[in-house]
Amino acid sequence: MLSHRIAFAAMLFVVSACATATTPEQLEAREKDRAAQVFEGDPRRGEQVDKVCFASQIDSFGLTTKRAVVVREGGDRYLVETFPGCFDLDWAQSLAIDSFGACLTKGDRIFAFDSAFGPDRHTGIQQSCRVKAIYKWDRDALEKEAEEDAEETAVETAALK
Repeated sequence: MLSHRIAFAAMLFVVSACATATTPEQLEAREKDRAAQVFEGDPRRGEQVDKVCFASQIDSFGLTTKRAVVVREGGDRYLVETFPGCFDLDWAQSLAIDSFGACLTKGDRIFAFDSAFGPDRHTGIQQSCRVKAIYKWDRDALEKEAEEDAEETAVETAALK
């Protein structure tokens, strides 16, 4: 009887291992789908960039979600997407960036703090959020899109008269 249970457990393990096996192409497609979900279809999200240089000059942030934050470096804004598992980002009052060089790139870390003054000595170990992707951010794109839609509606209305 014990051998039947062992055989059943082994068979169950093999079947579940086969069910979770995926090809590299499937993993890449799944990763692209997840990346597209962060502000997907939002006209403010521009093309993906490899890095934000002068990471030490990032002077503000806003529009936070569980997995993304918009940061400002000088006059430019960037949407920084993080890997899943970053829980503190959407409640952040301050951020710290841990980059390997002068530029913020994929794989660097962002620390989110619930205090405007950074880490509290009583908080202990702080969770870090790994950077997954960086996109250009155009905060005026929604207004531009609304203006274009209004102009298009006006032209269609004039054509009907």
